[in-house]
Amino acid sequence: MNTIMATEKAALFFTDVVRSCEEDQTATISKLAERYIYHCKYVENMSENTLPTKQTHLKQFVEFCRSNGKQYAEDLTLHWIDFYFYEFAKTHAASTTNSAKRILKSFFRYITDRVGVKSVNPDSIKSRKNTKPRPRYIEHEVILHVIKSTEDPHAKMLIDLMYETGLRIAEACRLTYHDIDDLRVYVLGKGGKERTVYLTPEARSRLDTYIEEWGRHTGTLFRTNPKTARVWLQRAFKRYAGKHITPHQLRHSYATRLLLNGCDISSIQKLLGHADVSTTMVYLQLKDDAVERQYYRARKNAHAIDI
Repeated sequence: MNTIMATEKAALFFTDVVRSCEEDQTATISKLAERYIYHCKYVENMSENTLPTKQTHLKQFVEFCRSNGKQYAEDLTLHWIDFYFYEFAKTHAASTTNSAKRILKSFFRYITDRVGVKSVNPDSIKSRKNTKPRPRYIEHEVILHVIKSTEDPHAKMLIDLMYETGLRIAEACRLTYHDIDDLRVYVLGKGGKERTVYLTPEARSRLDTYIEEWGRHTGTLFRTNPKTARVWLQRAFKRYAGKHITPHQLRHSYATRLLLNGCDISSIQKLLGHADVSTTMVYLQLKDDAVERQYYRARKNAHAIDI
């Protein structure tokens, strides 16, 4: 009941914000930012992991504008935006600056298209070119060793499932028994987008054993949240492999393993739930790294060539 009331209250508030902005196109930057966040949350159904980043960057931008006497969107120019990011870049990495630029670009596109406020052309906000670091993966043998060694049954099953399916940690924490149909797993991903991933018969058997043993036919499989689940994984890899890892590295490892075994990039894109194939293409670099490692490991174990 409380959840329903909270949802209805949020929906009513959102409606009020929309109406006030549509009636007054000279709404303050703060008001427009507020409406944009509610649009992201309730219309675009944005991930709970993504939304706080948008809120933080927009709040910082609004406060900067206010402290410099800029209250309305019409007061802003491209020169002003450039000045903001000039100051922003003094204390932030290039990747963070680019992230903030993407958020502001989306914000200005929103108020231009939805509210009709014309101030800054969103396409004029350009990101700085920076070298994107390669995603890190964990070697197959290391993951298997940690799964076999981990005594905590929940951490063991979580690592096993994430490596078998490439799920994000938040997706794994939301998973229920009813999301699994034979060897298919139906996933609710970022932005409320649905996709299907697959289990091997052996992985399904291990999952069934876990479900039966811990009575997980109702509710979520792991009865935890992403923050706690992250601790489970990091503790296991630190103890049994001496490595500090992030949960997303299991996803990188899943994609790399698929590539090494001949899966095409388009299929991997669908399995990972990437909207743009360019996001998936980065794993081609990891494939090259993995092939090189395997080569030198094989050469080390092989007999030297006597010339």
